[in-house]
Amino acid sequence: MRPRLTVHAFGAALWLAGAGHALASPPTGVFLWYPEQGTPTSQDCDDIVARVGPSLEKAEAWLWGRAPFGSELEFYLFLTKDRMETTFSAEGDYDTGTLRLGPTIGDETTFELVPEDHPTITISGSIVAPKDSSAVTIILRDVPSTNGPADRVAHYCRFDDETEV
Repeated sequence: MRPRLTVHAFGAALWLAGAGHALASPPTGVFLWYPEQGTPTSQDCDDIVARVGPSLEKAEAWLWGRAPFGSELEFYLFLTKDRMETTFSAEGDYDTGTLRLGPTIGDETTFELVPEDHPTITISGSIVAPKDSSAVTIILRDVPSTNGPADRVAHYCRFDDETEV
């Protein structure tokens, strides 16, 4: 009787561990835009964070259109449970608006974005944010453009534990 109970308990523990991983929380907070080509490694992000010296104060200044004196040209992503906003969006762009987060499975969270300037359009996408990496990738799928719908991929870096919620 005891071995069977142990096997069942072990199975339940594995199921709970898998369910907990599958139901992980999406990343929210403020992230520094990664300006280089290609997907950054965690070390790439750590290097750019060390060079730029991002902060929540600087990110908020950029969000409100006030470039901090002496700053590099840096851009940020603000993610909350119901909003995505970049500091580099132009009027008519598709990457700022109301966010509806889907499930997080592993390192990926799906979402739907209703752009502020295009309230009749819904853009699907995903956030890929490995817990063991400083890099965060945002993928917007089938974004309208003059050449037809296209995916848009942007990379960001975590820079401070206090800027992630």
